[in-house]
Formats: sequence, structure tokens, C-alpha cells
Amino acid sequence: MKQQLLKLIRSFGYDVKKISKPDLTIYKQHYNKDSIDNRRFYNIGAGSFYHPYWTNIDFYSDWYSHNDKTSLSGIHHDLMSLKELPIDNNVAEAVYSSHTVEHITDEAAQKMFNEAYRILKKGGILRVTTPNIDLEYRAFKDNDRSYFYWIDNYSRKKEIKRINISKPMNEASIEQIFLYHFAANVSELHGDGAEERISDNTLRSLFSEMSFNNALNYCTSRCDLKIQSKYPGNHINWWNQEKMTKMFQEAGFTKIYRSGYGQSFSPVMRDVDLFDSTHPKISLYMEAIK
Repeated sequence: MKQQLLKLIRSFGYDVKKISKPDLTIYKQHYNKDSIDNRRFYNIGAGSFYHPYWTNIDFYSDWYSHNDKTSLSGIHHDLMSLKELPIDNNVAEAVYSSHTVEHITDEAAQKMFNEAYRILKKGGILRVTTPNIDLEYRAFKDNDRSYFYWIDNYSRKKEIKRINISKPMNEASIEQIFLYHFAANVSELHGDGAEERISDNTLRSLFSEMSFNNALNYCTSRCDLKIQSKYPGNHINWWNQEKMTKMFQEAGFTKIYRSGYGQSFSPVMRDVDLFDSTHPKISLYMEAIK
């Protein structure tokens, strides 16, 4: 039964491993006692993540109620509120965020990056992972349905009901599968989406008549944020290296680089038992040093 559950979880794209006790010695080798004792390592959109030296930052919702214990034990913060984090300037050693920025607007993401820069110490590291739209667009253009490997799982009755889609995802057109993954509530797949949806033909026309960025932005701009508040697990944004680099720069970072799975400049964020476990096959990994 346990093996079946692990197989199911992995089929959704999560890199599940047998996790032993966290290695605490590496923290003591690289960081001072104050940072460790005060948990000056921050995971934004942390979900079920737990480490005794890290502080979780997340927003409780019914959608993510299975994360109650970890969400309510850390800092309760709504990124879409555009409020500052209740953290002092220049105190954080590291800030990590995995598969969170695709769920919020550009304005909220920029505020998040600004706040990361504000709270980080000089030399502190921000690491962000998210789906890579360049890979997804390539798969869409090439009709590479196997890239979207999660669609069979979102074709199970239980999942269809949970995420409220109109049909099994593996029966949908590749246009709607692609659209759903970066602008969910304007897809015809969404069972409770925006009033005006984007059809297959319209989507094709957008990408043939507009620039790549403008076509993507048109789709995300049509997402209804009230609907997103009901389905916070949906995606309403897109990311690639170029876009994230520009927004990191806007936040004040100058040392910005593309990373990879388990390849952080931070020794503690190279622990793939704890980090980078969400959809590594499709993810963009970016870092910035203050």
C-alpha cells in the first residue's frame, strides 16, 4: 500500500525520497548561532515543509488544509495582500520558494522578491523554482502530450472533482492543457472559470499574431482573481529565465544566475531530500545573491 502511494505521488511530478533526520551540522559549519536559534532561513509558500532551523511562510486556505500543521506554525502571510513580511531588514541567511510564484500575480511576485531582498543579509541567497514556460510552449508547439505527464492523474474521478474541471484532462486538447497550466481559469477545462474563456483557435491566433510575452500576458491578464482565491492551487502566471531575471533586478539583486536541480550556491539548499522536489523535470531554478 505504501509503495502504491509513493508511486501515485511521484506520478504527479513530486520527487519523493526516504528522508532521514536533517543534517544539522552543515548549518553550524556555515552560520552563526543567532541565525540558527532564530530560524533565519525562510521558505515562502512552504506547504508541508519542515526543518527545525527554517521558518515557514504560508497562507492558510481550505484548498491547502492538509498543510494546517506547518502553515499555522509559521508566519501566516498572504502574498496577494502586497503587505510587508513581519521580518526585520538584513537578517535572513536564505530565502527559498518552490512552485509558488505561478499561483500569484506579477505585482505580488515582485513584492515577494522585493521583500526577499530587504530581509536578506549581505551575501544571503534567494532561490526560486517554478514551471518553465519555455519548455511548456515547446511541448505545445510540437504536440508533445507526453511532456504534460500529470494529465492522466487529473483524469481520475477524484481529482476531476477536487480541482473542478469539465472533463478528464487526458481527453482535452493540447491547447487547453497548455493554457490551463499557466492561466487556469480562462481555460475551457475549468469548471468554475472566468466568464469569457480562450478557445483553441483563439489561443493559436494569439501566439501567431502577438509576441510570445504579449500572448502569455494577454492570457494571464484575463484570469479572474476572485476565482483564483477559491482555487489557489491553480496557476495564473508564467515564468522563464528572462522574466525572472528582470524582476530580480527590479528588487535590487545584481548577482543573478540560472541554477539547476540540487545545484544551489547555498550549501544547505543543495539537500534534495528537502528542496527542489516539486516537478524537477519541468522546473526553472533561479538564484540571486544580495
